Amino acid sequence: MLPQTISPTELIATKIRILRRSREYSQEYMAIMLHISQNAYSRLENGKTPLTLDRFYEVCQILQIKPAELLDMVEMP
Repeated sequence: MLPQTISPTELIATKIRILRRSREYSQEYMAIMLHISQNAYSRLENGKTPLTLDRFYEVCQILQIKPAELLDMVEMP
């Protein structure tokens, strides 16, 4: 059986979820701040919808983290 690899999108999405929860923000709150549905936000956070660069910057701004810091926190396999 081959080991399952995790895409960079999934790694970033997982880190965003961890940061969101640590700040006690709901998915609904994030969706409202991003002007999207909660369902659309959930797909972003689960890595099912790739983050655009613009959306990535918006998420970082809401989570009050610099984009470079978030990328540094993500360890690539």
